[in-house]
Amino acid sequence: METRIYLFTGFLESGKTTFANDTIVNTNFCEDERTVLIVTEEGEVEYDVKQLKEHNTDYVEVEDIETLKDTAFWHDLKTKYQPTQVLVEYNGMWDVPTFMNAPFPKGWDIVQILTTIDASKFTYFVNNTNMRSYLFQHCSQSDLIIFNRIEGVKKSFMRNNIKAMNQQAQIIYEKSDGSIDNSMQDELPYDYNVDEFDVADHDFGIFCYDVMEHPERYANKKVRIKGKFIGKDKVRKNGFILGRYAMVCCEQDTSLIGMLVESEPEIIDQFIPNEWLIIEGHTTSDYDPELQMPVITLHADNIEVTKPLDYEYVTFD
Repeated sequence: METRIYLFTGFLESGKTTFANDTIVNTNFCEDERTVLIVTEEGEVEYDVKQLKEHNTDYVEVEDIETLKDTAFWHDLKTKYQPTQVLVEYNGMWDVPTFMNAPFPKGWDIVQILTTIDASKFTYFVNNTNMRSYLFQHCSQSDLIIFNRIEGVKKSFMRNNIKAMNQQAQIIYEKSDGSIDNSMQDELPYDYNVDEFDVADHDFGIFCYDVMEHPERYANKKVRIKGKFIGKDKVRKNGFILGRYAMVCCEQDTSLIGMLVESEPEIIDQFIPNEWLIIEGHTTSDYDPELQMPVITLHADNIEVTKPLDYEYVTFD
């Protein structure tokens, strides 16, 4: 790889400039590197071009997304600066796939996508159809997501919505003063210490994610839960997936959330895809050699077909 590209995404005033500038100025990130910073929008914070120069960084402005589609632009950038790394502060209202498909010179590759989000506006982004579409573009390919100004917003709400878009993303939470919040996850909407769970429909996604991340909390429990029959498990012949979908961008773009259920094969064969079921059963914790971690299995004691929910998508509020 000749040149590494780092893409900073997020809406205007989400903290992109501060984050990118801190990376260049306040760390050794640019030491022994030839860096180009491409800026595609004018934010509330301005760069000090002289200071950037002191850290081996050249500043380039791009005002039109069409420029990024131009092979000549990237060729000229390479010829003029010969960078070993390129940082791009990307316009929050531009199409992210356009950048990812840009005609970079040979040996130039995107190595990391970082997204900043103003947590105080996150609920609006999630609930607004147009903004959610852009939010999905920012987050779905991101390696690292930084929530800032997190005071007053539940971590579980932010985290679960992000994980529905991108399960692999690492998430960092920052307070308004810039310090990292490493406190434990805020309280769940139910008590996981009880022996029996009657999972509320609106808690389905939160429950399934916590089961996946903290299997030690859910072994040897009785559970009653409602969801769709997604299909037979590919590994366990007597297993199937009970799930629901979270809307990550629009109704045509959803993410499956669910859990593994075991029952008799002759019972499983009776169900059809997307049929709604209520399952009552007991859980066990089983080591998964592929994931190299324990997973929770719900062993069905009783299954009944039921009517669909009025609103079938998973929410995390």
